[in-house]
Amino acid sequence: MSINRIITRARIPRGSFYQYFADKEDMIRGLLEEIREYFIDLIRRILVESGGNLLAFPLGAFDRFMVQSDPDPMLARFIQILRLNQGIDIQTFLSGSPGLLPDQLWAVVDVSRLRESGRDFADHLFYLTCAVLACAVVDTLRDPAGWRRYRGDLIARVDLLRRGCAAVRD
Repeated sequence: MSINRIITRARIPRGSFYQYFADKEDMIRGLLEEIREYFIDLIRRILVESGGNLLAFPLGAFDRFMVQSDPDPMLARFIQILRLNQGIDIQTFLSGSPGLLPDQLWAVVDVSRLRESGRDFADHLFYLTCAVLACAVVDTLRDPAGWRRYRGDLIARVDLLRRGCAAVRD
């Protein structure tokens, strides 16, 4: 979308746009930062409510994002940005660093619930929980009537993460 279209749709003068943003990319960065802070704060609250349990986060987030299949407005905005800017690096967007688990979230994770207590292990688990959450959200957005089924699928996938998938061998 061009700056001309942006200012026309926003009904603001061109000078007002440039008073706040250097260019379109600066505007998108600002919007993404607002969305990033929103999601990190929400996920942090979910983790605190669950006692730092990384495996409880996906269901808590799904229930907050997809209340009776009505998507969270900030989630809807984020998905719209992703559709328009398919080259966005989600991992860098969320964490701002090479790992996926931001410091604000790592600070509230209860590692006593995990097989390993290191940050790398928690980072990998957070990545996997985000992946199963994203699948459930995308499926629900595509088929809102099936939200209960997708919620059930999410519970099953998190359970697979909790228990592991490999057969125990002697």
